[in-house]
Amino acid sequence: MDDDVQPDPWEQLKGESNRWYARFESFRLIGPNRSLLAAVNADRAARGINRTRSVPQAWAKNAKHWHWRERAEAWDAAQRLEARQRRARAVEEMNRRHVHEVQALQSKAFQRLKAMELERLSPADVLRFCLESAKLERTILNTPEADDQNPSPTPSGAGASFSVEDAVRADQELEVFEHARMHSPGSAPLSA
Repeated sequence: MDDDVQPDPWEQLKGESNRWYARFESFRLIGPNRSLLAAVNADRAARGINRTRSVPQAWAKNAKHWHWRERAEAWDAAQRLEARQRRARAVEEMNRRHVHEVQALQSKAFQRLKAMELERLSPADVLRFCLESAKLERTILNTPEADDQNPSPTPSGAGASFSVEDAVRADQELEVFEHARMHSPGSAPLSA
């Protein structure tokens, strides 16, 4: 073993007897709400001895000498770090899986759109399909929408707010206007 490598603080220290290290292990494994009295009583229970209400002096002396509290807290901190890292990896894997699923759904949706008769789709439908799939992908990637990051400036310099619903509503109004214009008596077709 390399002499320069320091063991983790919860490992057995040089000079620490096996007996007191085993007792430290029992103390450490109780968890963040550990107490020296709980470790003493766990040791007594393992040996078939009745519980006590006080910590023997030898236990208190060795716990202080071998820095049980600090070593156990270092263990707790290492366990919390490991749990956070495991969770971060799990979230990253879940996000990766969800992105692949959304991309597959987008691909299927676009294949279906291509196979449909275009006359059956309104421009609003096509726009809604595209925007909703992009919104879903942004949600999964936890990426804000473009207008949330950089609102488009209007000529006066103020930010403009234009949602998908606004686009769909405007498209529907345009369709109604064009239909009414084409079917109203005496109206001339729009010149190109």
